[in-house]
Amino acid sequence: MCVRYSQIHEAGELAERFGVKPPSSRLRPSYNISAGREAAVVAGGVLRVLKWGFVPCWAGSGIKEGLLSARAEGIASRPAFRAAFYKSRCLVPADGFYEWGHTAGERIPYRFEFRDGRVFAMAGLYDAETGTYAVVTCAANALVRSVHHRMPVILDGRGEKLWLDMRRSDTEELLPALRACDSSLMRGYKVSSLVDSPDNDSPDCLRPLEP
Repeated sequence: MCVRYSQIHEAGELAERFGVKPPSSRLRPSYNISAGREAAVVAGGVLRVLKWGFVPCWAGSGIKEGLLSARAEGIASRPAFRAAFYKSRCLVPADGFYEWGHTAGERIPYRFEFRDGRVFAMAGLYDAETGTYAVVTCAANALVRSVHHRMPVILDGRGEKLWLDMRRSDTEELLPALRACDSSLMRGYKVSSLVDSPDNDSPDCLRPLEP
């Protein structure tokens, strides 16, 4: 599902990586981004700072907690996300994400990242009016599936350009991009239970748990 992820690079590095303008507001790198936190998304040629927890503008002000994720399956027709799918797609920069597995009744956090440590782009949807976003998820690849059955959609270079091109609205072209990335490019490892709490935001969240 992806309920936590990290993005530890400075705004200038992200702007250069995605070929966009830096944000107008301050971007704070984070080792443990959680629900309700502000983080960077790429949309409209700019790096924006939005709140994680998608709230569509028509939902009203009564909603306090938005939707963290949008399932790729049915995304083009689901009322909460339909308009954003066609008009407000974004990229969510990250360098790793966390999932929790269960062993002998114990809840254990794992971190997943690319073997080369690259910054990658998760597919996202946003609402400019409410200043919120969600991460698109899909069925997990072989690596992540050993811990959780869902994972973020991680786009390749072609997929990034396609997802950001609002002139594209053909579901037969867009939906195939919303699939799990190649697990051979990634690695996963156990991390400390520090990531269980959103109050913990330090490099210790990324460190492999010693056997």
